[in-house]
Amino acid sequence: MEQKAKELAMIIEQAQNIVAFTGAGISTGSGIPDFRSSGGVFDQISGRHYSGEEALSAPFFERNPALFYKNFSETLSFPDAKPNFSHSFFYELEKMGKNVTIVTQNVDGLHEMAGNSRVLDLHGSATRWLRVADKQEVAFETIHTDDKGIMVDATGERVRPDIVLYGEQLDYNVITDSIRAISEADLLIVVGTSLQVSPANTFVETFRGKHAVLINRTKVPMMDRFTLIAQTDSDTFLKEVWNVLEKGARA
Repeated sequence: MEQKAKELAMIIEQAQNIVAFTGAGISTGSGIPDFRSSGGVFDQISGRHYSGEEALSAPFFERNPALFYKNFSETLSFPDAKPNFSHSFFYELEKMGKNVTIVTQNVDGLHEMAGNSRVLDLHGSATRWLRVADKQEVAFETIHTDDKGIMVDATGERVRPDIVLYGEQLDYNVITDSIRAISEADLLIVVGTSLQVSPANTFVETFRGKHAVLINRTKVPMMDRFTLIAQTDSDTFLKEVWNVLEKGARA
């Protein structure tokens, strides 16, 4: 991987507009499980009469709100999670003067926590909470669980995490901004995603730049679209890349 790390470092040095398209794999190093692998989120919340996807769907939330909140709290709420090196790497690129846009399928808020100024959350953020009635944001500190297992704000109004559930539409403006950022980028770095979730997986097809890089443990659809592929752990690989960039800066 050393040679590939050197190649990516050289590509980054020459690029100005960089998009990182990230999925659950980038956050596993922060202790957050991915969705589809064995032992992942879907496995954890699948019940006798429902699948993992169903348990995170809008109809399920309406039919079984108390069970939805329980599943969410146990599998998608990670208040103690911190950004890992892969998250911080892209903030460091921004500090170097690169125009970095993060397009993420994750809802953990770790890219924002790492410091990146432009993060497009395709599926929303589990760190934000909204009143169900009027979609107004509510401070998490004011939320509690009532005696029926329903999460409510200080006034007793039901709340929900600001995430896109199965059966709901992605935010049109976020989609538009994501496609524009990818299509205008010099460099696209795809990290920790199986590229199986539609429509987000189709966004990669809008990239028109010279270098598309994949950092993922397993193969994905559209492998032929990538000019550099590192089938490995993102933290390990990006540390190698950063070491090369630092040496170049000191030279």
